[in-house]
Amino acid sequence: MIQNRLADKIHEIHESNSVGIDLSHGVIIFWLGVFFCKTVGAGRSVFLGIDSICRGRRGPPLIRTSVNQETVTYLTNLVIGSILAGLITNFWWHHRQISAMRYWMISAWIMTVADILFAARPILPHALARSLPTLMVTVGQAGLFLGVQQTVGVVRRWGWVSALFLVHLVGVVFFLLQDQPSHWRMVLNALVWASLSLAAARGLRKAPWQFWKPLPSPATVFFVHGLFHCMRVACAIVFAQNEWSEATDALQVVSDFEVSFFMVSLFVGLLIAHLQLRHEELTRAQVELHTLSGLLPICAWCKQVRDDAGYWQQVEGYLEKRSQIKFTHCICVDCLDKVKKEQVATPAG
Repeated sequence: MIQNRLADKIHEIHESNSVGIDLSHGVIIFWLGVFFCKTVGAGRSVFLGIDSICRGRRGPPLIRTSVNQETVTYLTNLVIGSILAGLITNFWWHHRQISAMRYWMISAWIMTVADILFAARPILPHALARSLPTLMVTVGQAGLFLGVQQTVGVVRRWGWVSALFLVHLVGVVFFLLQDQPSHWRMVLNALVWASLSLAAARGLRKAPWQFWKPLPSPATVFFVHGLFHCMRVACAIVFAQNEWSEATDALQVVSDFEVSFFMVSLFVGLLIAHLQLRHEELTRAQVELHTLSGLLPICAWCKQVRDDAGYWQQVEGYLEKRSQIKFTHCICVDCLDKVKKEQVATPAG
């Protein structure tokens, strides 16, 4: 039986090694993003050149393009998000016993869909373009927070998450009805996202050390992301008071790029943390099974076992010293019948 358990654990180790191959793909995410950004930028230049040639002719231009820097950024985030969501999904598919991974996977795809909606803003109706992508980000952030609670093993705070989403929804609708740009909309978004990120960072402090102790840990990523949004709130308020519209636009560009760094750092960090946690569990199992494997001399009469030093001792003491096994004594049916027969056969004193 011990040999069977050892074989099962070795099989799990070989399966977990495949995750390391998936993590190596994270290294090329930035390069793919940069390549995509440059490709889209070059394509935009080509289209603009064709459009300028068309404008030199009589009649309307044959090609019009609305691909601006904001759209290019969102498309780059879309490529990065798709790769990350694919890695998370592959990890979840091979390790479906990790319940928290389901939340990470769903959140990754929600954030990817949000990037699609952000990139499609020029062709979406005004109401949807100004509300749906922003709310999708909030749903994704809420999923990440629920994943943290699942990782820690505490009761998920659906009420708090739902209330925060409702407040954000009301605020987005309010600014949408104003039908004019407002710095306070950025403040609202940043406050909601900072609250979710800082709450997630605090929650991961109760998780295994792999999620919060290393410097590039998921807890650190959540904390830095929350601090960034706090800084964004402060800057947005200052810009609103001084009516610095250009500074607000620059802050929005920085925020768009920060999303890429956040997603790459967080999801790759989560994969690494889960891999380290699983490796530690399998290492402990290997040590335990290695200790319990092999030939064990046992007395055929008294059932004591002989240790490496040549001393004889009870089986319970031998196993408790070399493993995490704890014994609780009871009596089997055969021995119980035997004891009853002995008590009946023995005359009362």
